[in-house]
Amino acid sequence: MDRPETKTAAAPVAAPGAPAPAGDYERYRERKLHERPGFAYVTYPCTIPLDFDRVPEHWHDQMEVIYVKGGRGVVSLDFERYEVTANTIVVVRPGRVHAIEGLRGERMEYENIIFSLEAFDSRMPDDWCRDNVLTPLREGTLSFDCVLEPGSALHDEAARALDAADAASAERGPGYTLAIKGSIYLFFRALYAHATRTQAPTPNAVAERLKPVLREVKTHFDKPISVEEAAGLAGYSAAHFMRVFKRETGQTFVSYLRSFRLSEAEAMLRRTSEPVSRVAANCGFDNVPYFTRSFKAAYGLSPASYRRTWSERPGAPADQSQSHT
Repeated sequence: MDRPETKTAAAPVAAPGAPAPAGDYERYRERKLHERPGFAYVTYPCTIPLDFDRVPEHWHDQMEVIYVKGGRGVVSLDFERYEVTANTIVVVRPGRVHAIEGLRGERMEYENIIFSLEAFDSRMPDDWCRDNVLTPLREGTLSFDCVLEPGSALHDEAARALDAADAASAERGPGYTLAIKGSIYLFFRALYAHATRTQAPTPNAVAERLKPVLREVKTHFDKPISVEEAAGLAGYSAAHFMRVFKRETGQTFVSYLRSFRLSEAEAMLRRTSEPVSRVAANCGFDNVPYFTRSFKAAYGLSPASYRRTWSERPGAPADQSQSHT
């Protein structure tokens, strides 16, 4: 369970990393079903820090597009940080570890677009789109800039396709799912037209080792997770694990775990009426005063005040909740 920390973390330090391929990371996968059954496409409009302070490192089987609408922030791909601004588009292929966070004193509005590649496959043998686009996207052999800045041909074509999908999703006219699928096929066409075919990327050994740790936090954040246990999952000694984790994520493992638990607590305060003590216990805190202090340090309000402020927001139903990941 989360208890007061006796040491303070140093200033965040980020280290670049290469894309990580598929590997032995089954225990780390995010298993939340993002899409509605029968329609494997969903969007989440988000604002940092209004909705949450950051989205911790995670991965999933779906493809994700992070489309920045305003402000500035940071998106990490396999622990490499990219500063993004309005109209930047970040393409996250299936299986890549990624995270989203704001910059101090800055606000960032963005849209998460998440969909399963299987929804765009066919049952036909030797399907051209499967062989030349979908499979290379899964395997990481279709090479293109994953962070698309305004002004490039790829960005502009991708933006037109995503904007058209967004409009169809908002209007919900007859057959709107066909319009969305057609727009995403145009998005695939843009990626393909500006890409090169490469060999599968070289494994990022550090990212591969840390994936089981991230998955353990994702699935068991409500239970005690010691540094020694996390180090064992990564195959490191405790001392080496602490150095590697801090170098790659910019924070200590204890800080990361606490931040993740606080993020889950924030969502629970918004979408449930559970007592604060129950929220704390469900999110791995066995000390309510420490939970309250930690939450106030992260969100600027006590848990009770935060829930009250959120419930009084115009247009924010008491049960409103959105996936951050």
